[in-house]
Amino acid sequence: MLGSSLRIFSPRAVSRLSFSTTSVEKAEKLWENPWKHALPEKSRSLATVEEAPIDWSYVERLMPIEVVPNVPEHEKYPTPSGWTPPTEAAKTHQYYIRRRHDHLLPLYLERKRDLLNEKTLDFDYVELVTIRNVDGDIFACENDLRSYLEEHLGHSIASHVDELKGRIKIKGAPRVLIEQFFYSKGF
Repeated sequence: MLGSSLRIFSPRAVSRLSFSTTSVEKAEKLWENPWKHALPEKSRSLATVEEAPIDWSYVERLMPIEVVPNVPEHEKYPTPSGWTPPTEAAKTHQYYIRRRHDHLLPLYLERKRDLLNEKTLDFDYVELVTIRNVDGDIFACENDLRSYLEEHLGHSIASHVDELKGRIKIKGAPRVLIEQFFYSKGF
């Protein structure tokens, strides 16, 4: 069987066959771009494209402001809300409190569960004030803040310093007193 198949492809049989290589040489080879030969050419498209004018002004109003606005000017300070701009006195300290993008102090209030109240069998909650964006000597800031709060409150407070993140957590003091301390220092 193998011998009979070899006879078919013998050199004599191949010489008798005539191949036309002119069409293959002129055209692109099939394996170089198979998609060109597999897909029919498009003569026209049934879909038309038309660009509609869009008014983006409504969307642009919802986008956040890319540039932080300047500090607003007021007739007198503090404003009715209690806000004051930073002063030059803030540059004289060993530490600095960077304000947020809306020009407010970075003070955040969080409530955490504290001890169990034995009379009501319910948990009491404690308020912690977190001060972020503290640059410079964070321990000097914590000491000044603690002495100010203990002087005004009349009792000791708990504090925790996270030097790597630049944060101070205060337990047992209202946020308003902490805000007054930083405003009095010029931050």
